[in-house]
This record gives sequence, C-alpha cells and structure tokens, in this order.
Amino acid sequence: MFLSHKTIEQYIDEKKIVIQPRFEKKNIRPAGVRIHLAEEILVPQAGQTVEIRKPIKLKYTSVNLRKKAFYLEPNGFVLGATYEHIKTPRNILAILDGRSTIARLGLTTHITASVIDGTFEKPHAAVLEIKNVGNFRIRLKYKDPIALMVFAEMKEPVTQKTQSQYGRGQTKVTPPNLKFRTGRDK
Repeated sequence: MFLSHKTIEQYIDEKKIVIQPRFEKKNIRPAGVRIHLAEEILVPQAGQTVEIRKPIKLKYTSVNLRKKAFYLEPNGFVLGATYEHIKTPRNILAILDGRSTIARLGLTTHITASVIDGTFEKPHAAVLEIKNVGNFRIRLKYKDPIALMVFAEMKEPVTQKTQSQYGRGQTKVTPPNLKFRTGRDK
C-alpha cells in the first residue's frame, strides 16, 4: 500500500521516516515527497567501451553545480544524486519516481532503478540517472526539485541484509560498479 501525504507526515513526525538534512514539510506532496538534486553530477567521458560483465573503472568528469553552470544537451546523460538522504523502517519501501513537470521538458530522472535499496540501514542518497530525451537544452542547478520519492508499506519487514555493491549508507553520486561477485562472473 502506498502512503498518502497524511501518513508520510505522521511517519516523519514519529521519525519512522527520516529525511536529512533539514526537511521542509512544504515538500510533502499528495502521494510522496519532492526530492532535489545534490550539488555534484558525474558526466561520462565519451569514447569508452563497456562490457557489462567485465570489471572496468569508467571515466567521468565531476561537476559541482554550486560552482559551475551545467547545461544538459538533448540526448545528454549524467549521473546525479538526491540532496535528501532517506531512512525508513524495514517495512517501508522508498521508490523514486519522476515529476510530470520535469518529464514534460523531456528530462528523465531515473531510467530503471526506482526501488532505493538499503534505506532501512542508514540515511541514504539515491543516485539519479538523468537523461535529456527532449529537444530543450536544460540547465541543471543545485537543489532543483527533480523527482518524487514515494513510500510503500510492505506486508512484512525486510529481513535480508542489503545486497548492494555500492556499500551501505550511500551519501553521494556514485558511478556504476561493474565488479560482480556471484562466483560465476569471470
């Protein structure tokens, strides 16, 4: 069951859902919480070849949005992170969703990974896969209201440990980690 604004506000007041730093209640929407862009983005360097099952350290250029203007061109792609760090109990799932206004510009904020894993262990930033599929040149700025975090209450709490290859308590934008540890990947 997805949480409404009333339940979200109640859970924030009860500290069942923790949003850091300084969360303002004006960011609670009817079915979620407005999420903002953190200060750093990673721009993939062109010309690299990737084999998904082969460990590789990809090259990115880091841009600090507080210090430098960044314009995402049509068909451009960057990685960002949420300014907000979210912590939930083990029975509440955090799900990243886009915003209609942002989508109408042609800007996607997550391509496929909408479930934010590991929010029940430590406050956690979500990495944003930001793609400009539109025709506009879009300026990205620090703290732009870029996405929506919705919450779903699960019937039972998660009992497994987080199975993340990015570590626990992700605090900033993180590039892909192509080091798989299944024992079959060689």
